[in-house]
Amino acid sequence: MSTFEKKQSALGLQTQLVHEPGVDPEGFNALPHAVHRGSTTFFKNTAEQRKPVDVLGTDYSYGLHGNPTQYTLAKQLAKIEEASHCLLLPSGLTAIAIIGLALLKTGDHWLLPDNAYGPALSLAKQWKTQFNIDFDVYDALSTADLEKKCKPNTRLLWTETPGSITFEVPDLAALCTVARERNIPVCVDNTWSSGLHFKPFSHGADLSIQALTKYQSGHADVIMGSVCSNNTKLFARVEQQNRLLGFGVSPDDCALILRSLHTLNLRHREQARVALEIATWIATQPEVARLLHPAFPSCPGHANWLKDFSGSASLFAFTLSESLSDADAVRFVDALEVFHIGYSWGGPESLALAFEMPANRTLHVGRGPLIRLAIGLEDPQDLSADLENAFKALRAC
Repeated sequence: MSTFEKKQSALGLQTQLVHEPGVDPEGFNALPHAVHRGSTTFFKNTAEQRKPVDVLGTDYSYGLHGNPTQYTLAKQLAKIEEASHCLLLPSGLTAIAIIGLALLKTGDHWLLPDNAYGPALSLAKQWKTQFNIDFDVYDALSTADLEKKCKPNTRLLWTETPGSITFEVPDLAALCTVARERNIPVCVDNTWSSGLHFKPFSHGADLSIQALTKYQSGHADVIMGSVCSNNTKLFARVEQQNRLLGFGVSPDDCALILRSLHTLNLRHREQARVALEIATWIATQPEVARLLHPAFPSCPGHANWLKDFSGSASLFAFTLSESLSDADAVRFVDALEVFHIGYSWGGPESLALAFEMPANRTLHVGRGPLIRLAIGLEDPQDLSADLENAFKALRAC
């Protein structure tokens, strides 16, 4: 269409250009969701502007608090995780922090697994010094250890499934039972499964966070996080804390993730399939001491994975023989050419990292140097050949 009706107006041209309402979208129907940008949003009248805001409702009072693009993404993510509520945040780490700030205060205590995401433990240490919020680290595979470390002032139980770097899979239902008996809320980092293959709320969790930077983005170009919940009372505290701190997300970034959700299941499934093939081969290499992939019996908590998960992901690790050193793990990773060295996962590129095992972990995996792999969307034969060359480089030294 390029023909428009001419209308006389008492307003000047500049005013008309500012106030032009745009073309009516009636009749336009396409798959992509519209991108709604805007800081100031308009009210019909002063009564509407002064109306109390429901923090759990759709709020178009100001661009920071929400827009149709953002709410559409939140609705889709809630559907995946079988949740009633979803909040979008600038990163996965922001999601972790906002829950802690909403649920913990000076004098409180919280519990984290020793295989938690490193920055979560860093937050706990910082808050203990800065705010006198105490914490303890528990063995994610031991409900007895969890019970022993619960205190009368414990206000939050944190867990991951599987755990960061070493991939232990806890019995979430058992951990939640311990917490529920003591009226302790439970939050799960569910990033590994993307919510596709594990439903934390059916196992008793109150809150679930994800780094949408991973599979939901899928293209290594967006950083975002989410908090989902079916516990309205707890979620309202998290939402209110977010409003006080003023965290927001870009509608353009939301649109990018909405676009990627169209292929989320297909990408996740294909990357997981290739990861299983590569992990099976890696387990046969003589330098490998232990394969740390939840779908394999060698991974601690494998029985819990069988019981609770309906699939796997493309992120896993393996440990080398204890006779080898961190320098050997670095030599292996540096010899890779198709794999990139970098953080994150879930994008189209395969990644590798060498980790020195943290000394404070209650390890179920041995003390050999550890290599983490994230399988992308390259040709599987190229990935296998790259890994084989890296093992040859390791043997040559």
